Amino acid sequence: MTGRRFLALIATTAEPLPPGRIDSARKAAASLVPLIATDRFMLWCDHRHGITQAVSHAIVGELFDRGSTRPETALDDAAWTAIARSRSETLIERYWGSYVAFTTEDRGMAVVRAPMGDLGCYHVRVGGVLLVVSDLALLRELGCRLSVDRGALTRHIAYPEWRRSETCLDGVEELRGGDRLLVSANGVECETLWSPWAFVARDRMIDDPGEAARAVRNAVHLAARARAAGHDRAVLLLSGGLDSAIVATSLKAAGTEVIGLNLAGDDAASDERRYAEMVARSVGIELLTRTFDADRIDVHRSGAAHMPYPVHRCFTQAQDAVAAETAERCGADILLDGGGGDNVFFASRTVSILADCLATGGLDKRFWSAARALGDLGQTGTWALAWRAVHRAWLRSPAPRQRPAVAFLSDAARSIVAETVAHPWFVPPDGVLPGRASHVALLAPAQNLVEAINAQAPQEAISPLVSQPVVEACLRVPSWHWLAPGRDRATARRAFAPDLPEEIIARRSKGTPTGFVATIFDRQRQAIRDMLLGGHLANFGLVDEAKLTQALTTPGPVRDLRFVRIMELVNAEAWAAAQIQGPQPSSTVWHLR
Repeated sequence: MTGRRFLALIATTAEPLPPGRIDSARKAAASLVPLIATDRFMLWCDHRHGITQAVSHAIVGELFDRGSTRPETALDDAAWTAIARSRSETLIERYWGSYVAFTTEDRGMAVVRAPMGDLGCYHVRVGGVLLVVSDLALLRELGCRLSVDRGALTRHIAYPEWRRSETCLDGVEELRGGDRLLVSANGVECETLWSPWAFVARDRMIDDPGEAARAVRNAVHLAARARAAGHDRAVLLLSGGLDSAIVATSLKAAGTEVIGLNLAGDDAASDERRYAEMVARSVGIELLTRTFDADRIDVHRSGAAHMPYPVHRCFTQAQDAVAAETAERCGADILLDGGGGDNVFFASRTVSILADCLATGGLDKRFWSAARALGDLGQTGTWALAWRAVHRAWLRSPAPRQRPAVAFLSDAARSIVAETVAHPWFVPPDGVLPGRASHVALLAPAQNLVEAINAQAPQEAISPLVSQPVVEACLRVPSWHWLAPGRDRATARRAFAPDLPEEIIARRSKGTPTGFVATIFDRQRQAIRDMLLGGHLANFGLVDEAKLTQALTTPGPVRDLRFVRIMELVNAEAWAAAQIQGPQPSSTVWHLR
């Protein structure tokens, strides 16, 4: 268990908390420590992860001062007062980390989740009580009967990397990173305190390449070392790619023993051991190499069964199992990785970057340099890119587009998807450049990565590149600085060039799990057919069984990427089955609404 769990009861009316609710909560929180107990607010958490001030304020999780790698263990009265008076904006501005804060304000009790924080925060309304928990297991221990929200599940299938306040369980909502709940006698209100749009304004850009690289380097060093602090031993998933290599070199001064782990499948595309060995030698850490195979995959099992949405892909079962087993043997209590680096470091080969150049400087030297670099990466002619950039800059909205995954959905499901409101990070404010808008949109899947954490996993999983300091620093870098001849993520490469082998800095190839997923699909096609045809998604009326039948009965190996969409349906089906067939409370104590 990661040990970062909490349970809170907050009154949503003028009446005190009902004694019966308090009694059942105490039983569910038997393994936790009480932090605060009043007639309107009660909080339990793991004893190692709580900061309190009397009975007014509390922070659960890890909290860091902006320039520190040491977790805060206490805040003085002045700091608490500033946080409360600013409606928690001071908390967002002065600190960062993986936390959920509860503060008493004039209007009521505020609950704030850290931007890009990986400590879960779910809430449900039960009569005059708001129940806030770190994980679904606590809801089930309370006697909550959880059912699948078919509309939310449909939207999740169509946009699997868009996370909102709704979950795929009826009555269960999630407090998103950077958002604030205000709970008072008037009910519950939610507002956003932190948004990436604040950091892409033109007056906040770091247009000097050297200064931009230093800002990114300092932010990554801070985040990686802070998240590893307090842990004697960590296992770093070291793929050999640029992002995990950057995390590896940033951990040098963390004071934590780091063991690298390279995982390879049985296909050549996933074998990057040579690069991982090169990184391990350069940073001076031990490297373990392990293999995983498709035989360890059970398509009927959901790795997200304890989550309120099907966020884990079944092909990761083999990787997750090997990583957990290795960490246990090594005595490590955290797993680190370079996840989200492509998104945060804007590894995008989009013409919107050229549109930014046009909008800010016209057809100048910077534009043509970026056009040649983009053409080199995408094997596209410079003049063709220039014409596309003109269209992107002046004839189209700066808002990025993402097509929903509806290939195998029914007409009824497609109707639900058609009414889906765009993710707020896909709706740029006026004046935002197209390339900057594309960078913000790339953060939606990165946020999904860090927030989709299972609090009951054996080891804490941390992706330090997807943290508030790193994201804010990277968003201030203009889009054209992320491109260089033959290189994407150019600012990150420049920042860490002194620390890593040139072959790693210059890598253009990248390992991919697509071949491994195709192998799983081929080997288990019949099991997948049996799952999806007549399964829960079909019973919900969400899938087009005729199209699925045709795709699943086509003989021979897969010839296109339609199998990727089918595997996403497999993930959703396994998750739905776990919710429907899983254990339910013998008596429902908390009726969600």
